[in-house]
Amino acid sequence: METGKTAKYFKYAIGEIILVVIGILIALSINNWNEQRKISNKEKELLTEIYTYIKYDTIQLNKEYYHLEKVVSYGNFIKKKFQDNSPYEKKLDTAFVLISEGYVTEVNYSTYNRIENVGLEIIKNDSIRTLMTQYYERSKNLKYIEDYFENTKFFRQQIYPKYFKSYRHSTYAIPIDYESLKINSEFNIALDYSLNDAKFFMRFSKIKKMEAKALLKLIKKEIQIED
Repeated sequence: METGKTAKYFKYAIGEIILVVIGILIALSINNWNEQRKISNKEKELLTEIYTYIKYDTIQLNKEYYHLEKVVSYGNFIKKKFQDNSPYEKKLDTAFVLISEGYVTEVNYSTYNRIENVGLEIIKNDSIRTLMTQYYERSKNLKYIEDYFENTKFFRQQIYPKYFKSYRHSTYAIPIDYESLKINSEFNIALDYSLNDAKFFMRFSKIKKMEAKALLKLIKKEIQIED
């Protein structure tokens, strides 16, 4: 202080402080970069899993639509036979069993649930996040509606035991009295329910498949998946 080196001392001290601050900022920047990299890797991992599950979903959706289509086809076949007062034929046994076997696919929610727990914001692409949420929430709602209708359960617990003498899953249901079945109101109303439900779910089955395809395309582009 006495030798007139005060200015030089303060410059040195300020320089040291600046170096410390720069060091801290660099460390924070590296830490932030590492955190962002972890988040990015986690996002890619989750999207890769979602992609795998949705590819499997599309296979199941094809089966779903095929079974619903059969319900409508065989339901209309039975109604036509009844309306025309046509005699019994063996093909009706297949029709009677398949009108109760339409179903809604339950997609795999495990990865989507993990994303919800982490926070949907981990998916940076707005289009993927919006469509993904729409796809899984629609599937949950449709499954809830199907469970609420309980059409298949009603056929197995009420219709087949009352009006059929023999039943084998996906193969045949043989009526006790075909002629009386034609004019049986309970059976005909159940048949109408089955047809209406199948047509309703077919429309949404198409939508779900379109959403699945769109999601696969977006995810593939986002994380550059090679099939």
